[in-house]
Amino acid sequence: MAPPGRVPRRRDSHLPTPSTSGMVRGWSGAGATTPFLSPTGVELEVREEVRQLAQPLAEEAGVELVDVEFGAYGSRRVVRVLIDKPGGVTVGDCAAFSRRLSDCLEMNQTVPGRYELEVSSPGVDRPLRSLEAMQRFAGQRAWVALKEPREGRRHFEGELLAPEDGRAGMRTEEGTYWFEWADVKSARLVTDPWGVARSRGRTQ
Repeated sequence: MAPPGRVPRRRDSHLPTPSTSGMVRGWSGAGATTPFLSPTGVELEVREEVRQLAQPLAEEAGVELVDVEFGAYGSRRVVRVLIDKPGGVTVGDCAAFSRRLSDCLEMNQTVPGRYELEVSSPGVDRPLRSLEAMQRFAGQRAWVALKEPREGRRHFEGELLAPEDGRAGMRTEEGTYWFEWADVKSARLVTDPWGVARSRGRTQ
């Protein structure tokens, strides 16, 4: 049963409803982006399949595929896709990409059962998923979570440095740190202290 006030998207409909935040959702009505519960192995496989379908569509549309997530939040199952381009993406960009991706997901039956599709810009706390992204945003403030503690801590905040020898660098108030990319659990840009708090709540 659909959540109160929402009507599930028909399987043959590709007309997503844009919200005021620029997000395009597979359900009618707008809502805040919410963190996922920890994904299962199956959900990780679905996420990778969605990424493989979305990447060529992004290249064709002239946008960057920033991130793909698939998971559960309560009773909701959500495919969340973040796209970007120089100057930022518009609601129209998100809607067009959502229609194309929805067609591909339906055709390939990538996601079993009922789900919501969300396509949006990465926002101010953009995730950093590669060393290339670290290079692109060198000089900006970011937050990094490690898989294992370093000097008794997992979380670091500071200025991104250009990667060297396959390692991500960060200059913090305590000093300069270098991390092997394989040791990084998650990373994202930071614009304000409240943004850091939200990021920590999502990744811990």
